[in-house]
Amino acid sequence: MICEKEKCTGCFGCFNICPKNAIEMCKDEYGNVFPQIVKEKCINCGLCKKVCPQLKEKLDFKKPIKAFAMYNKEPNKRKESTSGGAATTFYEYILNNKGIIYGASNLFGLNEFKFIRIDNKLDLYKVKGSKYVHCYINNTMKQVKEDLLADKKVLFIGTPCQVSGLKSFLMKDYQNLITIDIICHGVPSQKLLFDEISNQGIDYRDVYYVSFRDDKLFNFKLLDNNRKILLEKKSYNVDYYNHFLKGDIYRENCYDCKYAKRERISDITIGDFWGLDKNSKIYDDEKKGISVVLPNTQKGLDLIKSISSECNIEERTIDEACKTNGQLNRPMKKSKEYNTYRKYYPKLGYRKTMKKMLSIKSKVKKILKRILKKV
Repeated sequence: MICEKEKCTGCFGCFNICPKNAIEMCKDEYGNVFPQIVKEKCINCGLCKKVCPQLKEKLDFKKPIKAFAMYNKEPNKRKESTSGGAATTFYEYILNNKGIIYGASNLFGLNEFKFIRIDNKLDLYKVKGSKYVHCYINNTMKQVKEDLLADKKVLFIGTPCQVSGLKSFLMKDYQNLITIDIICHGVPSQKLLFDEISNQGIDYRDVYYVSFRDDKLFNFKLLDNNRKILLEKKSYNVDYYNHFLKGDIYRENCYDCKYAKRERISDITIGDFWGLDKNSKIYDDEKKGISVVLPNTQKGLDLIKSISSECNIEERTIDEACKTNGQLNRPMKKSKEYNTYRKYYPKLGYRKTMKKMLSIKSKVKKILKRILKKV
């Protein structure tokens, strides 16, 4: 291990920096990936430890300069994005200005959920939407560096720890790089999601696209490569989704996340603007999606100004933006269900563990929701 296992975020920084490809990302019994050093290839250069953000005593955290509520003016773009369309708007601006974007794809047809490079607007659909699972960066950091050295404008959107891993890997600031972090609650392993798909009676090899959010809000949907719906259920009827929202099945490090606070590592922080006061000039319906956008650097603020004509946007207070966004204040706490998951999953597997994690209170709520839906 590069750092202690319970602290590792799986950011892939060490994997990308190794000059001898002596680091492999291996899965543990919960499906979470961790770096392992192949001793036969290692030359003891120490670069893996040098770039590991979890081993750094000090990181370059910055307080938000301002706070904005916004959503894209085009209804379809807002609908497709579900959180107001901030990410899509930033992506489009960079691509329109001949830049490159990097983001997590929810196309399972790529065999795993991973980051991809896009230089064409026709491919933008590949990175749209929420991804409530750990997405692998793989060798993307090397690609980002190549584009930066070629003097291309690059936009990278990921979780705070992934942004931190990228910046640590690069070892210097690049004026042509803009980083955006999403307000992350925590990430479950991909293995858990595949287990859920199998538990729903679906062969994961038939799944091409996974949707966690749509105009019905927290709606779990699986589609094949012809966009035919294989499964569609509300979050509370899907064990994986239900426990994701409750924070029961994340990586160990997520419960001690050093990035879950107002001070951030990126140029811009984005997420849902939950709790936007109804006195807001742009307030309409949170279910349609309203983004919170926090510029943490002048570079980030300049980008927001550049896309402001595409959006309904209003400055709000930083306190309001952070009040109902828990992960801008503290990391998620471990629950009793989390301890049950950790204890039983390696022994009993997914289905039996999910049954053990379901409390009597949760069972009653689940039944009531089904009854009310039929009324």
